[in-house]
Amino acid sequence: MARRTKTASSQQETGAHLPTIDTDGEKPHARVLAISNNKGGTGKTTTAMNLAGALVLKERRVLVIDLDPQCNASIAFNVIIDKHTGKGIRPLLTQEQVNVRDCVYPRGQWCDFMPADPDLYEIHTDLAIDPRGRFRLRDHLKQVLSFYDYILIDTPPDISTFTQSALVAAKEIIIPVDVSVLAVAGLARIVRIINDIRTHYNPELKILGVLGTKYDVRTTLSEDTMTEIQGHNLPMFKTRIRISVDIIRAQAARKPVGIFAPDSHGAIDYNALAEELLPAKIIPIQRRKRA
Repeated sequence: MARRTKTASSQQETGAHLPTIDTDGEKPHARVLAISNNKGGTGKTTTAMNLAGALVLKERRVLVIDLDPQCNASIAFNVIIDKHTGKGIRPLLTQEQVNVRDCVYPRGQWCDFMPADPDLYEIHTDLAIDPRGRFRLRDHLKQVLSFYDYILIDTPPDISTFTQSALVAAKEIIIPVDVSVLAVAGLARIVRIINDIRTHYNPELKILGVLGTKYDVRTTLSEDTMTEIQGHNLPMFKTRIRISVDIIRAQAARKPVGIFAPDSHGAIDYNALAEELLPAKIIPIQRRKRA
């Protein structure tokens, strides 16, 4: 999968974003983001798929990884495998010698996907007692950091070794929180988990932002809940993902909402989230013409 490159002159002409790192001979380096919350139903898989779609529409190379034995992301990306396939996330968690590129499935020109299998939980205990168990995914992903701009890891709604592996591999975490009282109550738990991972395994892990999902502009409850979340003094995205029936329809069609319904609230919101992740734009200085 050859990367597309743009010359400096063409970037200035089109106003495109600059590469994510400086260009002194080094290859681009992927940002590895875990999308995680130990509560279910907060929009983790929805965010993984639709954020990937929004980044793809901006011609960013994306790898999405399903680390959840429920395989919701695998269903959404329409890549269904079993434990005997020899591809997907299982080899990266259990084997020392793996070619990561052999474990992914292309989902278009700009996106690759790494599925889970529904029997993944059978390796959970082995991973927990294996000294290398939580670090193997991080180490394998080093092979492909130069191939992607973003690696998004969808995690299960728990604190299992799978979630821990994602948080060890990631540098940043997005915490989707559905706008409800119960979701806010669980926010402190995921923060404690993140702090434990920082202390014992990954001191570089940082919270990129809390993402409000299922936001309903018609009620005061949504805004009140967002205010309560702000009281936790955590980084927050400006974007709020509004309730949108088109997001549900897009999932049924196995497509990102930005492709399925590009003018919908869901597409607009996930595009805004992608914009928050992109590097700042360089505005060229306009030279004043002499009289």
